[in-house]
Amino acid sequence: MRRKHTDRKKERGLTLVEVLVAFFLLFVVTLAVLQLLTMAYLVNLGSLIRTDLSYRAERVVETIRLQKFRVNNGASDDACCPVAPDAGLTITPASCQTFWGPTGANVIEPDARYQLSYNIHDNTVTVKGEPLKTGGSQYLGPATFKVVVYVAQLR
Repeated sequence: MRRKHTDRKKERGLTLVEVLVAFFLLFVVTLAVLQLLTMAYLVNLGSLIRTDLSYRAERVVETIRLQKFRVNNGASDDACCPVAPDAGLTITPASCQTFWGPTGANVIEPDARYQLSYNIHDNTVTVKGEPLKTGGSQYLGPATFKVVVYVAQLR
């Protein structure tokens, strides 16, 4: 069976303009999805840093509790972990590696991207963890503004 020539005129394909509009819409939707993925990555990176700093701050508190127990039982106060009332210390990758580093309390690595500090006041220890702002080893992006403050009671 042959079609009539008049029937063929009613059939239409896609024009170049319609194809270009469809590609443009697909491009806009793809860009939006990529932007969402980028934002999700940055949020997850910030959460990872905050979780890591919280965990390390908790380890500092537990080390201080152990050191305070040792001092109360006759051991001398360590210069790298003073536990006297109103004592405090800033723990950086360059400070007291034998005590706080991988061979000691394992709280901070030599190439750490963060620093920890603590203060003891009224039998309460406050540990602050924050990313380094200078140096070769830094977090990138908005993660550099994440700060963790961990407060615990000493007994």
